[in-house]
Amino acid sequence: MQAAQKYDFLVRSTIIRSEKPNKGLDAVQAATQHQMNRVTGFLPDGTQIVVAQRPGRGGMDFNKLLGGKVYAVAADGMSPVFEKDAEGKPTKAQKKEDGLPLYSSSGFYLLSSKEYPALDMLECFTLLQEHGERVLMLTAEQVAARQRFSLTSDLDLEILTGSFEEALSDDRNFVARHDEAMNKKRRRGIERAQQEAEDADEKYEGVAFKEVAVSKKDGNPFIYYAWKGTDGVVHAGTVLREALVNGDKKPIMEYYSAAEALENFTKSKDYKLLAAALDAGQEVEFSFVQGHVMRTSVSFRRKCENVLAAGKDKPLFGDAVYIHAALTGWTRGLVAVMHSLHPNFPTADYDSHSYVAACRQAEVGMNKKADGKWTAPQGVAYDMANTIFA
Repeated sequence: MQAAQKYDFLVRSTIIRSEKPNKGLDAVQAATQHQMNRVTGFLPDGTQIVVAQRPGRGGMDFNKLLGGKVYAVAADGMSPVFEKDAEGKPTKAQKKEDGLPLYSSSGFYLLSSKEYPALDMLECFTLLQEHGERVLMLTAEQVAARQRFSLTSDLDLEILTGSFEEALSDDRNFVARHDEAMNKKRRRGIERAQQEAEDADEKYEGVAFKEVAVSKKDGNPFIYYAWKGTDGVVHAGTVLREALVNGDKKPIMEYYSAAEALENFTKSKDYKLLAAALDAGQEVEFSFVQGHVMRTSVSFRRKCENVLAAGKDKPLFGDAVYIHAALTGWTRGLVAVMHSLHPNFPTADYDSHSYVAACRQAEVGMNKKADGKWTAPQGVAYDMANTIFA
């Protein structure tokens, strides 16, 4: 998939995880400050690698990686390390260390830890909404599985909307599959608190265990679509199972079933334009892809608040590059999905599971200036509408 703008250099980040979800990454601190720290882990495709941290010490304090409590990180600016020839020039052969491919990175950023374990980690196309409070996610696999239709009649439109309702069904929820494991986790926490109270000869004051399910706020499927008639004008939009509506004092989020979301779409301006094009005898090319929407974590929302408050008067770096890019269009991100217990658990508990997402940049672009220096990093945007037509 091609970016909307070409850059001289793309700086990519990659997920590095441990062998098992609850096992710490293998990290070794360099013997001297002139050498590079090392992390041994696995790429998303299962390849085991070694990553050396380049000078500059970007990212999290490396000491935090030494305690075995960090399960996964985002390695920023990761690139392969190549062997050198007799003259000291790089070759095309990748260097190996302890038999594993060697890479280097400018720094490591936390994705999953003992304190905040990630249930899912994925690289996907992301679009932030509501100042970063929600994120729309489309994986490369979902984009590849897009559905295309040639519409010429009202019957074709009925077939299309039937496909919409199926794509928006509860069966497509992204996080519901974790409910059983999270209920077991809650049960163990309550039983442990009960045992501790009994051992201390005290009365247990917490909640009783009960099975709960995913919240209607989390992991819902959504549809991103694009269509064009004979005039070639591309129309694009989303069909969501949620919308901000006017409340008594401020806007509130309202949630819908798949059928209700579809009904809202059929009342939309874009649907009426689509129906009018068909009534006029046009053949309409229509394509859509189904993704998922998640609430973001408290820490990520605070990052967004700080970034937006700082503005864009100066060149952007770090999280600010990704946040501004993802608030204005589709850009690649690394997303960690976590389960959130009630802050006072087990004294208090939610009535449903709460899942949240934390995002990081997956890539930034840079261009070379006339003086040979590089521009500040920029978010890399993707034209999703034309992509799903391709």
